Amino acid sequence: MRSFITELLLAASLSLSCAAHAHLMVAEQGTLTFDESGAYLVVAIDPSSFPDADADKNGHLSAEEFKQAQSDLFKHVQAQVYMTEGKIKKHIEGLLLSPQTAHHGDQSEIDQIVVMGKFVGVDHKQELRFHNGFYGKGNDKQLAMRAKYKRLGLTQRFTLTAKQQAAKVF
Repeated sequence: MRSFITELLLAASLSLSCAAHAHLMVAEQGTLTFDESGAYLVVAIDPSSFPDADADKNGHLSAEEFKQAQSDLFKHVQAQVYMTEGKIKKHIEGLLLSPQTAHHGDQSEIDQIVVMGKFVGVDHKQELRFHNGFYGKGNDKQLAMRAKYKRLGLTQRFTLTAKQQAAKVF
């Protein structure tokens, strides 16, 4: 039941934020927010990380192209954004992808894709690592992450790149 409520709240906040045309995250940044049940993820990814979704090959991802490639985008995110706990791979549950358009110019182009979901049952004491495989068209982007476990007073910042795609969390 709690998982259903969590997913419902994420979906509601997503729909409200899209209606307001506000960005949920700064591009190429993300957060992992821990509680006793796992870690909530919100991360903004450059759409050029998905070149196969750019059907007209113009170097930009349109809202229509996003819709057409949505099921493949979900699969790619599940394969490239995950956590490991020792040798155990943990995937995002309740995955939501939110395409964000620019506030200026042609609003049909997506300038970031916000990824939201939860890593259920991860334990910050068990060799926990966060992995990301998306770094833009030329692998030249960075992903600045912030992990926090408020109840325990833990905070960590780390940056991932195409050369270092994973980092130990706490």
